[in-house]
Amino acid sequence: MKQFLESPNFLETVVAQANENSAAARTLVMDLTAAQLNWKPSAEQWSIAQCLEHLAVATKGFEKYFTATLEQARNNRQVTSPPKYKPSLVGGWLAKQVSPEAVRKLPAPKIFRPCNSSAIQGSLESFLNEQDRFIDFVQRSQGIDYNKTRLRSPVTPLIRYSLADAFVVTVLHGQRHLGQGRRVREMPQFPRS
Repeated sequence: MKQFLESPNFLETVVAQANENSAAARTLVMDLTAAQLNWKPSAEQWSIAQCLEHLAVATKGFEKYFTATLEQARNNRQVTSPPKYKPSLVGGWLAKQVSPEAVRKLPAPKIFRPCNSSAIQGSLESFLNEQDRFIDFVQRSQGIDYNKTRLRSPVTPLIRYSLADAFVVTVLHGQRHLGQGRRVREMPQFPRS
């Protein structure tokens, strides 16, 4: 979270962190077979493929909200210099809950749960495709006040937070589940090729 709060150019930081998530995902799945990607430590725990699918589904769940919010924001007064990130009360709380450092596990909302199959195909490609779309949304946010621009949560319309919060949550959420995938790969019982 600190890197976003202290960034002289918030959008550049979000894009850089999202690109790091994409690179981390490629490294995570490098040389893994489909069976290894779909291996689950237990019935309750996710495979690497499920972690990637969950991130792709969650990011895709934001798409229509990002699109509508950006269209609405374009009709408002444009900013001449990029504002510093100021988390909203709800957005700051949510970012802390999904960050890699959070110790408390939150169950994934039903709409963002990955397939329970042990034969997920194309999870890396889906994740990287959604990452590219996310980065495009971030880059199209140049000139708007992303702290004052609000959007509804895809999980529940009762929750609203800033567009900047949604960007931070997306990146931190990615870091959290990529870390989860790394831990799965590092388990002693993980099947070796």
